[in-house]
Amino acid sequence: MSELPTHPTASTWPARLCGLVRAQWIFALVIGLAWCGEMVHSIDRSERDAVVLPGLTAMAALAVLASRWPVFCGLAGAFALGASTVAIDYFNADSYSFGLLAVRPTENIAGLAMVVHVFWLRRKRYAIPVTTALVVSCLAALFARTGTSYVHASQDVSRSIGVGFVELVLAVGTGVYLRGRKPRSDDTPLQALLRRQWPVMGVLFAFLCLELLSGQGVMSTVIVALGGAVLAVLAVLAPLRPSETAMLGAVALATTALTMWITGAGANTWLLGPISPSAIASGMILLAFSTRYAPPRNAVRNGCALVGAALFALFVTPSDDSTRVGDYLNYMFMGGLLLVLSVGTGVYFRARDDERARTVHNAVSSAQQAERMALARELHDVVAHHVTGIVVQAQAAQLVSEKNPRAATEALARIADSGTEALTAMRRLVASMRGAEPAGASRATEQATTDLEADLLALVEGAQRHGAERADPARIDLSVDIRHEIPLEVARSALRVVQESLTNSGKHALDVSRVEVAVTSNETHLHTRVSDDGTGTHARPVGGSGGYGLVGMRERVELLGGRFHAGPGDHVGWRVEAWLPLGEQNKEEEGAA
Repeated sequence: MSELPTHPTASTWPARLCGLVRAQWIFALVIGLAWCGEMVHSIDRSERDAVVLPGLTAMAALAVLASRWPVFCGLAGAFALGASTVAIDYFNADSYSFGLLAVRPTENIAGLAMVVHVFWLRRKRYAIPVTTALVVSCLAALFARTGTSYVHASQDVSRSIGVGFVELVLAVGTGVYLRGRKPRSDDTPLQALLRRQWPVMGVLFAFLCLELLSGQGVMSTVIVALGGAVLAVLAVLAPLRPSETAMLGAVALATTALTMWITGAGANTWLLGPISPSAIASGMILLAFSTRYAPPRNAVRNGCALVGAALFALFVTPSDDSTRVGDYLNYMFMGGLLLVLSVGTGVYFRARDDERARTVHNAVSSAQQAERMALARELHDVVAHHVTGIVVQAQAAQLVSEKNPRAATEALARIADSGTEALTAMRRLVASMRGAEPAGASRATEQATTDLEADLLALVEGAQRHGAERADPARIDLSVDIRHEIPLEVARSALRVVQESLTNSGKHALDVSRVEVAVTSNETHLHTRVSDDGTGTHARPVGGSGGYGLVGMRERVELLGGRFHAGPGDHVGWRVEAWLPLGEQNKEEEGAA
């Protein structure tokens, strides 16, 4: 078997980049939205404004890459922000902002994403210096860019410092929360959804805060904030009810525009005219989730409703600026680009989901067929042999029973021995089909002790040592929170699920950098969860795979009355979960007490 390359080849870099974008697709979508808006805005500005575009592009790219290299990207982002400040001051370029004085929207969003990732993925001794560098660069931009011509006199430095402080607290708090989160087996579907949708909630909340501080009139601010809040809630709940939330989002967008037209409240012109940034982001998220999860016919209907509501809002909502026909053409062109981006994102993830479902279905079908064939061979070669001997000896005893009763008695003894051997072979066959582990995988479960946490630690350490032989080993993070007595059979099954999941991650997933193992217990269940951040691309291991892993884990869990799930992760990678019941054990403990 050939050795793995010590350095990634050129062909692996596109796959890794695609994996990073898939893992951070919501961040990438929002940052790309802000970056495209600034590019379009710069077309109508002076040539001096173009000196900022390289820095904006670098900030956007570093924010996406921060999930893999948070410290480097944070320091590079601080340098890029400082370089843009120097370029603006040297060329006397225009510097506009949205809520945070003199700091452009792309720079603001990218900096917040870097702070979240560095506190999430690195220790405080690294996160604090990186965050300090970003804050210093932001303050330098705040004071150095205020002399440019496009900064409005109404914007106040102290208010911008307050806004920046709130954003910093939210970003640090989000990163710390994500670092310390633990999966819970008793979550309702809504609670599990809210845990997965934290990027959507964070981004939309930031947009709403910026709109509240955008300097519009009181009536306009209230209407935009209420409409944006409704759309943001629908965008967060979209994975549960994609069709219903998309239709309600279209109604909310049209109602907001109609209310502003009736009250005469004006709106600031931005990427899509008077449509607010939070409404744009929420509409794109609704459209992407609808395309991914809803049936094709419903997805087309939802897209038409959202596009119709956006066009209605574009032409009905009053605008503070005098808008020309050419401006509406630019808005519609940008809207078309955003529509293609949203639908394309949904179609891409829908295709990935379908491919994974087919892969799992084919693997399960192949494993079941292989097990049936193996059972048939064993029955023919082992059990049928003993049964045939029993039949022959019984026939011989029947022929000689009248003439030689002693021979018949001896034949009956041989029949009893053959029956015992057949029963032993049958039990051995059932044990091998139900409890046998794949080659090289049974040692950990056979050596399981009564201390599940120690067994898990030994298993993870062994897998980590084995993975260290690879050129790019994955880090395995173990989290154990067991506060109840675990029956031995439940502990062995949980250990087996973790072991097989780690084996499958090493065999089939590509570009895995991190595997999370979490085992928790409550009064009723032991919850086991193993997830990785691989690209999800199916790779056939060298020498082939038996295909019994998923089927064996599911059977083992269901035999104990538990629940088993294996499928794609929240945004990327693969996730395996098992809920093993502890109800009878806890009842016995309560009775003894």
